Amino acid sequence: MPLHLVTPIDRAQDARADSDSLDLPVKGWRSHAADLCYIVLRGSTFLASSYLMALGLPLFFFLLISGGDAGVFFAHLANISDRFLGAEQGRQIGFLDEFKFVLIGVATLVVVWRLPRFINDLERELSGDKL
Repeated sequence: MPLHLVTPIDRAQDARADSDSLDLPVKGWRSHAADLCYIVLRGSTFLASSYLMALGLPLFFFLLISGGDAGVFFAHLANISDRFLGAEQGRQIGFLDEFKFVLIGVATLVVVWRLPRFINDLERELSGDKL
């Protein structure tokens, strides 16, 4: 008894020979909704992780200038907090405005830096390609 294996490619060629065209299945609304939900979930985790990185950069900066010593790190933080609390209200508001501007700028740079890889990964995953 000979072994005869019929693959999906063989079936597609037989179907093409039987009919003039091979119709691919049409994606329904559920498939589009699933893709949209996947994009929203991946995008929200991308933005959340990017903002956490941006919030961690000042911490990394202060750890870097303190040489990794926890005592010096907390001394820097105590110095900044004492000066902030001792300043008048107008200077505090100015400092907070500058800090917000720098933090939003750093977050934007982190997002722009990570965005090309995120888009490539998302396109690869939605197309169904494996690594």
